[in-house]
Amino acid sequence: MNKTDWRLIEDGPMDGRLNMAKDWAILTACERGEAPATLRLYGWDRPTLSIGYSQNELRDVDRAQCERRNIPIVRRFTGGRALLHQFEFTYCLVAPIPHSGFPGSLAGAFAVVSQAVIASLKKAGVVNPEMVGRGKRTLGHNRSPACFSASNHWEITVMGKKLAGSAQRRLNKAFLQHGSILMDWEPDLAHSLFRYSSESEKSQGLKSMTSKTLTLKGVLPVKPEWQELAHCFAGGFQDTFPGSWKKETLSLLETELMEGYLKENGIMSSVKGLGNTFDCSQGL
Repeated sequence: MNKTDWRLIEDGPMDGRLNMAKDWAILTACERGEAPATLRLYGWDRPTLSIGYSQNELRDVDRAQCERRNIPIVRRFTGGRALLHQFEFTYCLVAPIPHSGFPGSLAGAFAVVSQAVIASLKKAGVVNPEMVGRGKRTLGHNRSPACFSASNHWEITVMGKKLAGSAQRRLNKAFLQHGSILMDWEPDLAHSLFRYSSESEKSQGLKSMTSKTLTLKGVLPVKPEWQELAHCFAGGFQDTFPGSWKKETLSLLETELMEGYLKENGIMSSVKGLGNTFDCSQGL
């Protein structure tokens, strides 16, 4: 497959479990050499909590609170800490290893993708977005399970606050990077879904999250619509990764992989967006 070929998929808001299944299918097909480098842009059709690949759910997540608020929990196959996806714009970039657009290391790939995110945010009107460099990691409350409580290397900040979070998963022949940009948020709702070992730790966790997080609503004169951001991100990534870009959808193979993933994880009926429907009673 030509290494200068790029596919753009714009899905808009979708069910969280379907989002994870689609991303996994693209990564798997790319790993097999049967999918081009792909930028997928999407949102979330209902508040959904995602937790990192290795995160301890029992320690960090208040499942009873999630159930009371009817908030599904999904496990990402990228790392990082928990994040409530609500008023959010999400990108997923998948590319083969090796690829001419990326250095061979995780750090190098992160840095290049962050440059594309910065270019995209500038197109949206964000002033002076900056990438967190090595040695400049902004630590939040050490025990906080929340993604936006700290800015890690290569993530994006504005005025010292985190605007775009990201996490990466690398296989032998392909890698995937997720990125989240908060358009708006409800910090009290997000905070209520996490577990802490004490009331003082819980109070400090909320302070850390609110003091270190920035949203597009807080940095732009007018909060952009999802489609406006999609246009900006498509442009920013195309400027950063020149080549032949085509707007497409999943291939037949990827659709089959996605459906197999949903069935394997016990999700059999009620996910919208497929020819068949699947049950979302269990998290991935």
